[in-house]
Amino acid sequence: MSLKPQISAAFRSSAPSLPPPLLTKLTHLCSTHGLTPSELYVEWEAHSLTRQVDTLDDLTFPAFEASVKTQHKKAGTVVITTTALGKRSSSAGVTPSPAPKKHEPDRSGLSAIDSLDSVARSPASKAASPAVTVTPQKSAGYAERTGRGDVVACYNPRGLDEARGEGRRRCQISMHGRAKHQTLQGHMFAPLNSRATSLEERLLRMNDAICQEYELKSEEEEMLECEFQSAEQSTRSYWTPVGVPGQSSVVCVGRVCNEVSRQYSHAWLDSTPFYAHEGRLNSTSLLLEGSRRHSNGARISVDLPKDLSYSLFPGQIVAMEGMNASGRCIRPIKVMEGAAPPKETVAAHEVMQYYQQTNGQPLKIVTMCGPYTTSDSLEYSPLVDAVLQISEEKPDVVILCGPFVDCRQPLVRDGPVIEEDGVMKIVTFEYLFRVRISELLMEMYENYPDLETQIVLVPSVEDAVCDSVYPQPPLVDVEINTGMVEFGNLGLRELEYAGREEAKNPPKRVHCVSNPCTLKINEIVIGVTSTDILFHINCDSANANLPPTGRLTRIAQHLIQQRSYYPLFPAAKGACLDLTSAEKWEMPVQPDILIVPSKLNPFVKEVMEGTVVVNPGALTKNSTGGTYAVMDVHPIKKERLEEGMAEGVELENQVQERLRVDIKRI
Repeated sequence: MSLKPQISAAFRSSAPSLPPPLLTKLTHLCSTHGLTPSELYVEWEAHSLTRQVDTLDDLTFPAFEASVKTQHKKAGTVVITTTALGKRSSSAGVTPSPAPKKHEPDRSGLSAIDSLDSVARSPASKAASPAVTVTPQKSAGYAERTGRGDVVACYNPRGLDEARGEGRRRCQISMHGRAKHQTLQGHMFAPLNSRATSLEERLLRMNDAICQEYELKSEEEEMLECEFQSAEQSTRSYWTPVGVPGQSSVVCVGRVCNEVSRQYSHAWLDSTPFYAHEGRLNSTSLLLEGSRRHSNGARISVDLPKDLSYSLFPGQIVAMEGMNASGRCIRPIKVMEGAAPPKETVAAHEVMQYYQQTNGQPLKIVTMCGPYTTSDSLEYSPLVDAVLQISEEKPDVVILCGPFVDCRQPLVRDGPVIEEDGVMKIVTFEYLFRVRISELLMEMYENYPDLETQIVLVPSVEDAVCDSVYPQPPLVDVEINTGMVEFGNLGLRELEYAGREEAKNPPKRVHCVSNPCTLKINEIVIGVTSTDILFHINCDSANANLPPTGRLTRIAQHLIQQRSYYPLFPAAKGACLDLTSAEKWEMPVQPDILIVPSKLNPFVKEVMEGTVVVNPGALTKNSTGGTYAVMDVHPIKKERLEEGMAEGVELENQVQERLRVDIKRI
C-alpha cells in the first residue's frame, strides 16, 4: 500500500480531505525522515497542541515541517532505500554483492554499479515497478530560507499584467528550422587538423558576415570602383589581410588572441605551431589572428589607444580599423565587435493560427536551472517545491536546464548509497535521476491528469547522467530487448505516458533537446544553453571606455554579435568543447529570448534591439534556495495580424514589446 492512502487515513480525524499538493508534501515529509503515517500524525498532534493550531493547510504546513525537521535531525550518510519490489530476481543472472565494512567511494562515478536493477515503469509494467523511498539528511539552510516568492528582477517595459496558466495544450514546440539536435557520436578522437579546420571555417564565415554588415570591401574591389567614387569616399578604409603592411588606414578581420605563452602542438595542416594563452587577457597582451586562407594564419600585436572604447575576449572575431604600417602591429581607431544574425520573420497567417490556438491569451513559460538539490542533501527539496508551484500555476511550458545530477555535488561525487535488506550498495546516477526527477514529475501528472504543461529538458556538461561534451546530445533512455530496463534508464518514457496510459497516440509533452538549442514555441524563437558562458567570458575579458550599459548586458550582447552560444576560445576549464561540431553551437537566427543560466547575479535585459536575455540563476545556492524565471509572452495585436494578412507580408516577432519576465526566489 502506498503512503498517500495511509496518510489520508491517519489524518482523517483532523483533516477529512487533504488536497493533493498538501498530501504530496506530507508524503515527502514521511520519506525524508523515515516516519510512518501514524508517527507523522503523532508529530502533528504534538505540534498542534504546542502551537495551538487546529487546521493543517498550506499556511500551517511550513511551521509543522520545520518542527519535524528540528525533532528528527539526522547526520551521516545519505541513504536511499527501496522496497522488496526493487530487488533483482535470480533469473536476472546477477547476485547483489554487499558493500565492504569501510566503503571507499568510486570517485569516477562509472564503476559503482553493483546491484541495482528494476522493472520499467511502462504502461504495461507500471504495477511491478519498485516503490522508492528516499531518506536523505534534511537541509536546514533551505528549510529556514526567507523571502520565498520575492521578485529579485523584473522586465516589464509595457506594464503588462501577469498571465494565468490554463494547464491545457496551447502551443507547439519544435527545433528551429535551421538548427539540428546534436547526435550521439564519438568524441575526443578528432585529429588536430580537424579542429584547426573547424576554427578556420568559423573565422571565414564571420569574416563574410562582418564585411557584409559594415559594407567592407577588399583593396581590389576598392580599386575597381575608385573612378566612380568621390574624394571623400576614396579615403574610406578597405579590408586587407592581417599582417600586410600599408601606409593608409585599413580594416583587418581576425580572431582575438592572448599573447603567446606556450607551444602545444601542430594544429594547422602544415608545420605552424599551435599556441594557447595562459592568464587573463589585458590591453598589452592582445593579438589579432587572421585566417589561413587570407592571411596564412598571421598574428599581429594590437596597440590599443587609451581613449578607445572596446570590449574584447579570446576567441572573439572582430574587425579593427587603423594603421598597420609595419605589418606587425595595428593601432586601431575603431573596433567592430561582430555582426548579429538575421532576425526571424513569420508569415502573418501563421501567427494568426497561433493567436486562435491561444484564444488571444498570453503564454506562460517557466525556466529554471540546476542544481536542483542543496549541497548537503539528495532529497531535491527545491525541485519538489518548484513542481508544486508548477502544478498550481499551470504554465504552458517549463524549461529545465541541467545539471540534474550534479557531478560537483559531494554526495553525488562519492556515490549515492542504497540500503536493501540491510546491505549497503552503490546505485547509479541514472537511477537517482529516475527516482528524484522523473518520478516526481510523473506524480505531478498523475495527480493532475488534465494538466498539459509541456516540459523541455536541457542537459549540462556538469551532469553525471550524460556525456560531458559541448555541444551535448539530448537525454535518452537506454533499454534492452528483454523488456527489463538496463542500467542507466532515466524513466523518460514512463514520464511521457504517466497519467494517460489508456490514451492512443497522445501528443508529446516531454521534449529532450540538445545543449545548446534554438527552439520555436509557436512563433517565438528561444535560444538556450546551460553552460555558464557569461561567467567564462567575464573571467577572461578586457574592456575600457564603455558606455554605461552594464557589464552583464555587454557580455550577453557578445553572444549575439558572435552568432554563437560559446564564442570563447580557448574554452574555460570544464567546458569540454568538441571543435569538430562547432557549427552546432552557432545561432541560426537572432533569438527573441536568450536563456543563459549563470552563477552571476540573476538578471533580465534587452540587447541588440530585439533580444531579451534571461539569466534565471540556479534553483539552489549551496545549502539554501535560489531563483527561477517566469515569462509571460502576450500575443501580437489582432489588428496588426489582420493588416499583415491583407498585405501578405511577414512580421517581426518584436517579443521585447510584449514580454513580462519576473525572476523569483523559490
